[in-house]
Amino acid sequence: MRVTNNYMTRNYLNNLNNSLSLYNESENKLTTGRKISKMSDDVSAGTRALGVRTQSYKNEQIRENVEKAGESLDVAESNLTSIKDILQSVNEQTMTALNGTNVSASNIFSINFTSLKNQVVEFANCRYNGSYVLGGTNNTTPPFTVEDGNLMYNGVKVNDIQKTEGKFYAGGEKVPQSDSIYIDIGIDLSIKNGEVDPRSAFNMSVSGLDCLGYGTSEITYQDTEGNSHTETVPNNAYDILDEMSKCLDEKDFDRLGALNDHLKETLDGLVNEISDIGIRTNYLDTHTERLKDEDYVLTKIQNNLEYIKDTDELINNKNLEYSWLLTLQFGGKILPQSLMDYIQ
Repeated sequence: MRVTNNYMTRNYLNNLNNSLSLYNESENKLTTGRKISKMSDDVSAGTRALGVRTQSYKNEQIRENVEKAGESLDVAESNLTSIKDILQSVNEQTMTALNGTNVSASNIFSINFTSLKNQVVEFANCRYNGSYVLGGTNNTTPPFTVEDGNLMYNGVKVNDIQKTEGKFYAGGEKVPQSDSIYIDIGIDLSIKNGEVDPRSAFNMSVSGLDCLGYGTSEITYQDTEGNSHTETVPNNAYDILDEMSKCLDEKDFDRLGALNDHLKETLDGLVNEISDIGIRTNYLDTHTERLKDEDYVLTKIQNNLEYIKDTDELINNKNLEYSWLLTLQFGGKILPQSLMDYIQ
C-alpha cells in the first residue's frame, strides 16, 4: 500500500481537529459547569432533565401554596385565640357578677360586655393577603356586620343560618360566599361534579360561622321564685353577649346565668375550631418537610443529569489537553515528505 504525504496530512488534520474539538468541549463544560448545553448533546439525559425540572417547578408552586395556607391559618388562629380570651373573660366577669354582693357593679360589666362584643366582630373580620380569613370566599367586604342589633354574615342574619351536609343555608337558600377554599398541595387534585374533591386538596379556609356560632337554640332556667322559663336564644357569641348585657342592665341574673352557660357551649365550639387549625397546621408542617426532602432528591437527580463533577472533568480535561499537545508534537515530525514520495 502506497502511503502518500497528502493522505497522512489529511488523516493527521482530522485527528487534530477531533482532539481540539473534544478539548474545547471539555473547556466549555468546566466554564459552564454543565454536561449538556443542548438536547442533541444527550437526548436521553435531556429528556429526563426536562421531566425533573417540571416536577421541581410544580413542587415550588405547591410549597408557595402551603406557605400561604400556613400563614393564613396562623392569622386565623391568632385572632380566634383573642376571641376565645374575650369569651373566657366574659365568663369570669359573669361569675363575679352572679356571686357579687354589689349589684351596682352590674352596670360596669354591661358596659364592658358591649365593648367586648364589638371586639369580637373586629377580630372576626381579620384579613390576610387582601382576603378576609373567616369570610369564606368573600374577599371584598367584611363578612361580619351588625344591622339593627343583629349579627350578619355576608348580608345574611346569622341567627337564621343552619348547616346541612357541610353547607350553610338560610331560608332554603345557600348563604353567599360561604364555601370552603381548597388549594393544591400535590396530592392529585381532582374535580368531581364541578367541585373540588376534598380528599384531593387542602381546605385552607376557616369558617367564621363555625367559630362564632350560628342559628338559635332553646335554653331552660328557673328564676329565684322557682318558675321555669324556656326561650329561644342566639348561638353566636356576639348576640349572646348582647343579651347578657341586657340582663345586667335589667338585673335579671337568673337569665344571665343561663346565657353564660349557653356561651360556654359556643366557647367550646370555638376551642374545637382552634384545635382543628392546629391539626391542619401540623399537617402542613409535615407536608412541607416531605416537599423539602423531595426537592433535595430532585435537585440531586438534576445535578447528576445536567452538571459535571469538577474533579472528574478536570482529569478528563487534562487528558484531552495532553492528547492535543501530543498530536501537535507528532505532526511536527510526520508532516515532512515521506521517503516513498522522495524516492518517487
